[in-house]
Amino acid sequence: MNGRVDMHVHTSASDGILSPTEIVDWAKKRGLKGVAITDHDTIDGIKEAIRASEQYDNFLVIPGIEFSTLYHGVEIHILGYFVDYENLELIDITNAIKNYRFKRAELIIDKLQKLNYDIHFSEVKGVVKEGAIGRPHIARILVQKGYMSSMQEAFEKLLKKGKAAYVERFKLTVDEAIHIIEKSKGIPVLAHPGLIDDGVDVEGIIRKGIKGIEVYHSKHSVFHNRLYFKLSKKYNLFITGGSDYHDEMIAGIPTIGKVFVTYDSIKEMK
Repeated sequence: MNGRVDMHVHTSASDGILSPTEIVDWAKKRGLKGVAITDHDTIDGIKEAIRASEQYDNFLVIPGIEFSTLYHGVEIHILGYFVDYENLELIDITNAIKNYRFKRAELIIDKLQKLNYDIHFSEVKGVVKEGAIGRPHIARILVQKGYMSSMQEAFEKLLKKGKAAYVERFKLTVDEAIHIIEKSKGIPVLAHPGLIDDGVDVEGIIRKGIKGIEVYHSKHSVFHNRLYFKLSKKYNLFITGGSDYHDEMIAGIPTIGKVFVTYDSIKEMK
């Protein structure tokens, strides 16, 4: 079973625009042999994706997650692959994070209202539907209402750390994320290291128990690919790669599979 596998995909269970079923269907249409469902801090989209994949022969859905963590005050994302999504500890922590996300969204919206932006929690909840609420949902409403020209502008002017409407996230540490992933029989992987702030000790993070590294990512340069490939060899890490798909479309077609690894390269992980 050779072929391409996109190991970093988000669904409407977190801040993606496509449902888990739509992700699987589009991945199949685009000729992929599999995808990893790696929603932010939630496992809610995994079961639906697996059910959707059952209509296809030899299509792999990797149950995953992307935890947002803090490391010396810097945000670091840790991916977990092949997690047991029925593990009670994993379920408990993701439910706790989801509950805080709603509280955080309410606090952000309250700040925006005080800054004279006409935005309401019910509008954001309508965009999220059943998924885990996040800042991108708020940013989309700000764009829809014409306050901002893009989601990036919304983050740069209002929603990123240090800006007027920012509210601190649920503080999960790198160590806690690695522990939870391993307790659920998953493999902890450092996400998009090329996007980590300069000055952060990436190798220090790896030494905490990271088992893989996302060498290939849609925002990595060729320099990043070479740098983190060498690092993977130094620490004997699994090599992963993915598009980090959220909402990008080209001519109405989602860019799932824009970055990938081969199925053969993840056999050992599986």
